[in-house]
Amino acid sequence: MSRRPRTALRALALTAAVLAATVTPSVADPAHLPGGPCLQPEQTVSLESVAGYADVVQELDRIAHTSDGTVSVASAGTSGEGRQLLYATVGTGPTTVWLQARIHGNELHSTEAVLQILTRLASGDPDARLIRDRLTVVVLPMYNPDGAEANIRQSTTPTRTDLNRDWENFAQPESAAFWKLWRAVRPELALDLHHMGQAPVVNGTDDLNQFQIGARSIDPSRMTAEQWLTNRRMAMASVDALNRYGLANVAHYPIIDITNAVLSRMLMGGTAPAGEQPVMQTPTKGAIFYEVRSVGQKSNGQLENLFRVPTLAVLKAAADGSLTSQDVSGYPALPFATQGACGVE
Repeated sequence: MSRRPRTALRALALTAAVLAATVTPSVADPAHLPGGPCLQPEQTVSLESVAGYADVVQELDRIAHTSDGTVSVASAGTSGEGRQLLYATVGTGPTTVWLQARIHGNELHSTEAVLQILTRLASGDPDARLIRDRLTVVVLPMYNPDGAEANIRQSTTPTRTDLNRDWENFAQPESAAFWKLWRAVRPELALDLHHMGQAPVVNGTDDLNQFQIGARSIDPSRMTAEQWLTNRRMAMASVDALNRYGLANVAHYPIIDITNAVLSRMLMGGTAPAGEQPVMQTPTKGAIFYEVRSVGQKSNGQLENLFRVPTLAVLKAAADGSLTSQDVSGYPALPFATQGACGVE
């Protein structure tokens, strides 16, 4: 976990600019059904407004430079193609929270959202000060920089691997590097930001499903009672914040039980990269994920808000102590969504 000074980050920015992927030209908005626009199979998507690796390097440099020491930036290692696996740390509180984005390289807007969250946490806002005093937030804006630059789900080398299915085999350098960071910082809570591909409407309605909450990457029987309760508390704090926001139709993520995902192994422990000792007593008491509608929506800002609003709500609840009394009685009533391609009835 070597610390890198700002001059090094600026040098990385120059390298990143050379490595940046070619931008695809934009086209007209796709046709869509009432209730929300949808990405069409034949649509060419412009990436001009989406943060790339060079943007991450430059923005982390800017945030660290303007934060007067509030934010530090470091590298957990290098990707398969040699890009720095950058992360930022903000706050000095006793409870550590892990916030990761873009483990799938083609899930675009989470990176920009967490950079905006980091900027907010470095500000003089009273909630930001409270969070910094009570929490230490470790922010990974781009877990999969090679996949992000290639605009694909997986890593690129030495093999194409879904990095969110690689915390048992640790086939990729990104997985091993971030596992070691997790072991070192010992986060009590974790949030993972994703985009969704299907589930166009909330069951029983005609409302386009814009946000899904995932409180169980593994079956609750694999969690401790404390973990399952904490996950539901984090989920309902997120849902309540979005209900107050008022511009999202929330659904429950489909039931899954995937043991090799990052959050799953944070909750379970028991695995490690080659040459490392497994963490048997995991420090992580709660780990959930969000899925937000992807490109094809009218407003990138709206997509980023759907990440930003619940994340900040969970951080504030963890900081002010209200997370421990969050009502979870509404969790069983969260609706699911109808599975299918967006725009298909």
